[in-house]
Amino acid sequence: MSQNWQQPQQPQQPQQPGGYGYPAQPPQPQYGGPQQPPQPQFAGGFPPPAPPAGRQGNPAVAVLAAVVAALVGGFLYAFLLSAMADTDKTPPEIKQFAYAGVAVGALIGLVIAKLGGRNTALWVIGAILAVVAVFIGELYGYAMILHDAMANYADKLGGGASSQVLSTNEIFFDHFSDLWDAWKEDANALTYIFMALSPVAAVSTAYRLSNR
Repeated sequence: MSQNWQQPQQPQQPQQPGGYGYPAQPPQPQYGGPQQPPQPQFAGGFPPPAPPAGRQGNPAVAVLAAVVAALVGGFLYAFLLSAMADTDKTPPEIKQFAYAGVAVGALIGLVIAKLGGRNTALWVIGAILAVVAVFIGELYGYAMILHDAMANYADKLGGGASSQVLSTNEIFFDHFSDLWDAWKEDANALTYIFMALSPVAAVSTAYRLSNR
C-alpha cells in the first residue's frame, strides 16, 4: 500500500515591519533601559496646577495705609506750597507746580500696590484719596500762606497787631468758608489740571508695580 507523498514545507521568511520594498526598522529601545532615562509622568495624566496670576494683599490694611499716606502727602503738599509762595507781596504770589501732585499720587499708588496686591478696586480708592490729599493740601497751604501774610503785615504795623493774627488751624477750621472762597478766586485752569495729575499718577504707579 503506497503512502501519500507530502512535499516538505518551506521555512517561512520573517516579515519585515517596514513593508514591501522598505528595509526593516531596528527595534526601538524600551524606556527604563540603559540607553534613555524614563520620561517624567504626571499623576493622572494632567500637568501640575499653574501658580496664581497675582499676589494677593490685604485690602483693609492697604486702605488704612493709603489714608495715612494721603494725610502725610497732603501736609507735605501744603508745606511746599507755602514755602514757595511770596508772602511779602500784597496779595501774596503763589506758584503753581505739577510735580508735587504727581508725587503725592505716586506715594499713594505705591502703598496701594505694595499692601493691596493687584486689586483694581483699590486703585480707584487710591485715585480718590490722591484727589482728596491734593485738595486738602491746596486749602491747608492757602491757610498757611494767609497766616504768613497776616503775620508780615502785623509786623509792619507793630504794636499789638501780631497778637490778633489767626493761626493756620484757626483759618482752616474756624474760617473754612472764607478760605474756600479765597481759594476759588485764585484757582485757575492750571490748578485743576495739576490736581487731576495726582489720581493719574496713583493709578499708573499701582498698575506698574502690580504687574511686575
